[in-house]
Amino acid sequence: MRRVGIVGAGLIGTWHAARWKQLPVELAGFYDTAPEMAAEAVAEFGGRAFDGLDDLLSAVDMVDVCSPTPHHRMPVLAAAAAGKDIVCEKPLARCLDEAKEMVAACQAAGVRLFVAQVVRFFRQFSQAKAVLDSGALGQPGFIRAVRGGAPPDPGHRTWFADFEQSGGVIMDVSIHDLDYAHWCFGDVERVFARGLTFAGVEPYDHVLITLRFRNGAIGHVEGSWAYPPGRFHTRFEIAGDQGLLEFDDMVPAPLTVTLRSESDGSPQAPGIPRPHSPLASHDDPYFLELAHFLNCLESGDAFLVSPQDGLEAVRLALAAIESIRIGRPVYLDEFEGSVV
Repeated sequence: MRRVGIVGAGLIGTWHAARWKQLPVELAGFYDTAPEMAAEAVAEFGGRAFDGLDDLLSAVDMVDVCSPTPHHRMPVLAAAAAGKDIVCEKPLARCLDEAKEMVAACQAAGVRLFVAQVVRFFRQFSQAKAVLDSGALGQPGFIRAVRGGAPPDPGHRTWFADFEQSGGVIMDVSIHDLDYAHWCFGDVERVFARGLTFAGVEPYDHVLITLRFRNGAIGHVEGSWAYPPGRFHTRFEIAGDQGLLEFDDMVPAPLTVTLRSESDGSPQAPGIPRPHSPLASHDDPYFLELAHFLNCLESGDAFLVSPQDGLEAVRLALAAIESIRIGRPVYLDEFEGSVV
């Protein structure tokens, strides 16, 4: 049985731990720079609290990096040097150079790196991708995604509210939808964004990001840390020349698809919405992504999220931040990722 160790015993580390406990692995324990947090996690999930990263690496076969974003690099590089396969929470890194270094180190060491872009494992999103890939929507033309909630609580997760560490709402929230849009529509040519990132009102960040894909399609991503406390909302639309697919978590039907082929043929007929409900009570995306990682290690299959996908998500997020900063579109071919 494979042994997994978790680096970082905060919120996402404990979420992952709860899922690892449902999988055929041994949870060896936790390492955190705050020993009391590791001890609390061990009390709840078992294993032991490691005194240092090297101690954890010597006791495990796999490493799950759940530390804050600016602290992904060191454990990933150390795990690669130790020959351990790696799960790394999104975003892969805070800056592009670090992300490139991490990917290169894993390739050189021959270890497998899985970037936990969990939205690809939400059933609504994976089902929508399957509909798109089936060709039912025809030629893809437009994707729109909205994801927003209340701002992070500075009293409890100060690094989230610190733009230098987290990258704000784009790096922490919108990177999910940037990755999803890239997964659905392919490479992006340019990015144009507007938002409150540099308006001096953090953590109340809100952004609007427009993507022009190389295939000519258009994307629109809206991300927010300006909602009232306790509110969180996601929705997306994917349009092609033969239909429209929609999801809104405020609507009872999880996913609706409207196709031109289902209309009565008259110009006025918009089509008949056909609700699809791909969700079941056991469809936990955090469980699914870790089970996928484990299954791919056993089978040798490619990960659904490649290291290059994780790298590209970072590039897109940083390009959006740069566009807000300079007030102009950013062309991906020319962008080196040099953003504060």
